Amino acid sequence: MTAAAVLALVAGCGVAGGGRGGEGKDEPRADGGPHALAALDRAHLAHVQLGAREVPGYAIERASAGAAGSGTPTTHSSACRPLVVALGSRPQPAPVASVVRTFSRTTGDRRFQGLLGTIRVSAYEGDGARTTLRELRTAAGGCAGGFAMRTGEGQPQRFSSVTVLPAPRIGDEAVAYRLVNAAERAPSLVTVVRTGSVLSMFFATHLSDPSAVEIPQALVAAQVAKVERLERAERPPASHLPVQAPDEGGEAGAGEAQE
Repeated sequence: MTAAAVLALVAGCGVAGGGRGGEGKDEPRADGGPHALAALDRAHLAHVQLGAREVPGYAIERASAGAAGSGTPTTHSSACRPLVVALGSRPQPAPVASVVRTFSRTTGDRRFQGLLGTIRVSAYEGDGARTTLRELRTAAGGCAGGFAMRTGEGQPQRFSSVTVLPAPRIGDEAVAYRLVNAAERAPSLVTVVRTGSVLSMFFATHLSDPSAVEIPQALVAAQVAKVERLERAERPPASHLPVQAPDEGGEAGAGEAQE
């Protein structure tokens, strides 16, 4: 599978201050009230999506329907299974809802013109977000030697290594790691930030220059800041945006908020 195909998998699907990063714990709001995001639904989630030109230097677009193909990727490695599931379009546990954007570099620097990535924001019930991030952290640390998997369509894929990277100090906790495609020796980066019951997952690859792959901190900061603002809201704003039910190649959870 090419780096672009791995990007398509994730597309169906994870720095400004104030974050704690690492293995943080939720802190109560200053007024003692509950986190607003505990009741976040797919309509409210539409308000955390980044606009097309909201972050200077990047083009941000809605992921196309069916970009992730169908089915769920699988692996014989139980230890690495969370990493494999995260590459698919149907996370486990399933979030209440997700919104997905793709991003690319718009600056004139040719070195970054092949940079492509996704931003997936998912709202969970209960301990779903905390559990997902904890399992990803454990799997990333325990799968240094890589893992073999099959895509939802049954195509074989192998990553030769997994490297844990310094996580951004943002949100309630975060994890970051690098996957290396065994066939192409091309790296892909993943960063996941938890803010209350919401996960912001960032994935990036580079189609022509592996050394230029990056997850821009400006994007991470902008996305997490929007989630935090909604979390602090006493009453999350209502949304009248239409919602599309998931299909075989679409979103996990109850549905996807759209523009």
